[in-house]
Amino acid sequence: MTDIIFLHGMEGSPQGTKSQFLRKHFPNCRIPDLPPDTQKRLTILDDYITQPAYLVGSSLGGLSAILFAMKKPHLVKGMVLMAPAVGFSESIAVEELEELLVGKTHIPSDIPTTVIAALHDEVIPLAAIEQMVARSPSGQHINFVKADDDHRLNQSLEYLLNSLKSFIQAD
Repeated sequence: MTDIIFLHGMEGSPQGTKSQFLRKHFPNCRIPDLPPDTQKRLTILDDYITQPAYLVGSSLGGLSAILFAMKKPHLVKGMVLMAPAVGFSESIAVEELEELLVGKTHIPSDIPTTVIAALHDEVIPLAAIEQMVARSPSGQHINFVKADDDHRLNQSLEYLLNSLKSFIQAD
């Protein structure tokens, strides 16, 4: 059985649009209910993810997936990152420590990854996601999709589905 774990964003939940979409296509998808605090999320994930899994992360969930993969790459079979929170628009208040942490994020080598960025994202600047991909060791092997969508990426769920299916088929 393929283990898929969805990490929702700050305003998302296990009952949100992406959660329901993933459960429809992958009924065994696991979706923890995560707090908005990044460090608390990582503490929860340390206990929650105990065997290799595919991680799907949206916004803050994408950042959580990246940070977990940087810490424990052996437990990540692949990732689909939707508008990962690797930088913020000027209208969003972020603590200095968070900003420093976010600026060092990268996708570890040898983890198949699709990054889906929204061309009309009002929360996460496209340039921040492009910079994160560029500083990733296997940046040229990352499937980077720029979708004609907004931050929620609810009109781009087919990219998510197709990426997961291709990872699973190659597994």
